[in-house]
Amino acid sequence: MRYMFRFGGRFRHGFQGRFKRGFGWSEGQLTLARMQTGQSGIVVQVSGHGVIKRLGALGLRPGLRVTKVNSSFMRGPVTVQFGNTQVAIGFGMASRIVVEPIESRNERP
Repeated sequence: MRYMFRFGGRFRHGFQGRFKRGFGWSEGQLTLARMQTGQSGIVVQVSGHGVIKRLGALGLRPGLRVTKVNSSFMRGPVTVQFGNTQVAIGFGMASRIVVEPIESRNERP
């Protein structure tokens, strides 16, 4: 009971409830898990101490341009390309990466 009260936000609202409210990022930014396949963006923020360390070891850091290559139907792994590197990361880890989408220059209003 003590832990449910301390970490009540996770149990009370669920994991997706936090992303609906946002962690303080600005309008137009979204998580890597919510990007569409083929969409590119600039990494703005990575949250979670363990996630920062793991992604840093892979070379993924804020300010880097990433492209979402592939993702599974529900909550499966997300394949991301940055530079000459292509990496598959879990859905939870992709949900902790905030990205500023890059508008495609070929789109016409």
